[in-house]
Amino acid sequence: VACVTVALNNAELLNALLQRRIVLKQLQRMLPIGADLTKNEIIIEADSQRCIKLPFFPGPIKMYEKVKRLNEQIKKLILERDYKVVAVYVTFESERSQRNTLHALSTGKLNLWRNKLETSKFEGNKLRVRENAHSSNLNSLTEAFQTDVTESLVINFTTTSDESIESKLRFKGRVLNISEAAEPFDIRWRDLEVCYLVRCIKCVFALLILVFFIFWSGYFVYELSYNDNLTVLYIAVSNVVVPKICELINSLESHSTEGKRQESLYVKIAFFRCFNSGVALLLINGFTETISVLETNQDEKKSLIYSVYPVICAELFTIPTIKLLDIMGNIRKHILAPRARDQEEMNSYMNGAKFELAERYTDATKVLFVALFYSTIMPESYFLGATALMIHFLFGKFCLLRMWRHSPDIGPRLARLSRNSFFSSTLIIHMIVSAYFWSGYPYDQVCMSNNEDDDVYSGSAYVFCNQDMFGSHIIPLPRFQKNLKWMSSSQEKLTSMYGWSSLIVIFIGVFFLLKNSIVPAIESLFYTTYNSDGKDQGLDFSEVKHLQEVQAYIPQMRVQGFEYPLIACNIKNIDEDLLGWNDRFKGFDAHNLTNDASSILDAEFPTEKQVFSIVKQWPVR
Repeated sequence: VACVTVALNNAELLNALLQRRIVLKQLQRMLPIGADLTKNEIIIEADSQRCIKLPFFPGPIKMYEKVKRLNEQIKKLILERDYKVVAVYVTFESERSQRNTLHALSTGKLNLWRNKLETSKFEGNKLRVRENAHSSNLNSLTEAFQTDVTESLVINFTTTSDESIESKLRFKGRVLNISEAAEPFDIRWRDLEVCYLVRCIKCVFALLILVFFIFWSGYFVYELSYNDNLTVLYIAVSNVVVPKICELINSLESHSTEGKRQESLYVKIAFFRCFNSGVALLLINGFTETISVLETNQDEKKSLIYSVYPVICAELFTIPTIKLLDIMGNIRKHILAPRARDQEEMNSYMNGAKFELAERYTDATKVLFVALFYSTIMPESYFLGATALMIHFLFGKFCLLRMWRHSPDIGPRLARLSRNSFFSSTLIIHMIVSAYFWSGYPYDQVCMSNNEDDDVYSGSAYVFCNQDMFGSHIIPLPRFQKNLKWMSSSQEKLTSMYGWSSLIVIFIGVFFLLKNSIVPAIESLFYTTYNSDGKDQGLDFSEVKHLQEVQAYIPQMRVQGFEYPLIACNIKNIDEDLLGWNDRFKGFDAHNLTNDASSILDAEFPTEKQVFSIVKQWPVR
């Protein structure tokens, strides 16, 4: 073990300290450079010299009073509350040690609830675990024998007559819930204390708000359907604005990692954009308005094809152009930064625009969904979609390398969610919708009468028939035409091909859903489902800890307006390389919230109890 971090449920205290930092920074910008914040006369003089006084923009006096209130709140949170452990993060010296520990100590959820261990791993006083062959150069566990591509590692335990191997693997009589941790900068330290039930309630509440917002947007598209230009304009503008709205909705939730927050944000934005750009147009247009057969048709511009075409064309340039312009970023860099009062403030303006990986993934998901959804009635959507994806890629690459700020390393979870869930679902929906589109042609609800006495020239040979199979049949097939037929022989072949193919694709999708999601979830109730991801690189932590991209689990938070993360623990006895960054001018003390708490309480700061998370390092000798 190289490092251990014990996280406490002190989110309210951290929020108060963060808010105090933000208010102090705003107060310093209102006062002369180098002014002493403890002198009331300087604050009163600065407040009296304000040119514009607005009720929603507090002055120096109100800001100073807010700092006092926060100081009192912080004192109470430190002196009157006792904080408990919510999570423990262990950084191992080698990947081999980490994987062996996870194989040995992870167990099923039912065993956790019943406080029992997996006895299948025990062989008397020995514990048998699996590991990859040649996993590390660390010679800590030597009793191993190789079988094919894996090794079965046997760990011996020395026990007395009063204890068993199970007691050795428990912590204070409890079976620990052990799982592989996310990346250090992926951890959201202020949300760790939120229990699973509260998180579920918050997610359901946020989902209800999203559903209401989607229904409202669909109604708005319906009201604008009389004018195609207004409809396209609304869809383009809403696709740009909706990520910010979904971020506000997502802020109601609590997530233990940034990766999970990005997954939740991705699902919300993807659902809204796919509905807004694709499904909403299909719902507001009638069945007979799907296509326009004659060029002289007066309602040609109201057909579904002519509504979808400008939407896809708008996706080619709208979002990439807005991202490239980066209006707020240019204001911060070229207007606010040159007028900054010190180097730290100027650096905060030059950090670049905020980069949400979930939003970038939904750009590709939305284009792919709309292109495949309407490819049957508008085959050129394939080429338009491919062009849109290429433009998104080129513009996104430029912004990523030149304009956007650094984002936390969240691992491959979001990519797997997009690839395994949304892209595969888009393919299934494409097959199903294509079958319905082929079955409905020519979309006129008119069929030839089977009565031989009807006169074709007088119009009596044509009767009404329901060509819309969307609401009447689960899978469209030519046999459902019954007596009144409107399909040609080639159309019947295509409809049958797409209909049966969509049914097969649905079964394949259900199979992989059971195999990759539902079955592992059921298995995780009874035993551990941990499997090591990737090959062990054979590099120990002490060999790479000096690299900036390698960090330990140090509680720290990135806050907008601050150039460096704010630290929330004591780092005096740990290696500075473990933090993953370095301020060459001010050092780490200027960014440590524990120093703020010490300055507020001074001699009253309690040394007998733990208020902040604990970090302990064991250097390799």
